[in-house]
Amino acid sequence: MESDRVFDRLAERYDSWYDRNPDLFEAEVKTVPPPSSPSLEIGCGTGRFMQRLRIDVGVDVSARMLEIARMRGCEVALADGSSLPFRSEAFSSVYLIFTLCFLDEPGKVMKEAWRVLRPGGSLVTCIVPLDSGLGKEYSSRNSPFYRIARFYREQEVRKMLESSGFEVTEVRRAMLRHSENDFVCFRARKS
Repeated sequence: MESDRVFDRLAERYDSWYDRNPDLFEAEVKTVPPPSSPSLEIGCGTGRFMQRLRIDVGVDVSARMLEIARMRGCEVALADGSSLPFRSEAFSSVYLIFTLCFLDEPGKVMKEAWRVLRPGGSLVTCIVPLDSGLGKEYSSRNSPFYRIARFYREQEVRKMLESSGFEVTEVRRAMLRHSENDFVCFRARKS
């Protein structure tokens, strides 16, 4: 997976974005639905969202990102979202925040989220939509992060969730720079 190498090499640079853009980070945090414990973040990176939202456990494929998350006091493990090291039905809520665009096989990760979620549990998936102002900006940049990303339209994410067996129960949007749908969070229930 190319993303683990990129994020290992550039973890500090990635993490510093949040320090340089505190207003955008605050808007994102306010948009994400709060977790129900026990909670898991797949693709937790440096633990910024875990720490602020009080998500219980996180996994990521980047060892360096996880080192930074541990310094924040986050409980994390090195693991791929398509093969989670947790028993079935272990969590009440699972999060994919800015993760979907970096996954090679998002369908497999959603199926794993389904497996580790309790019946009635929620999968929260937050994206920058491809057709949003920010999505267009990010996908056109020659950033080391975004050149390996695949951005999705809202309809594509909804279809992924539904084809994985989830029922979308809530959609939240935030205006970050360009439009009210620069950051979109889906809450989907495991029935």
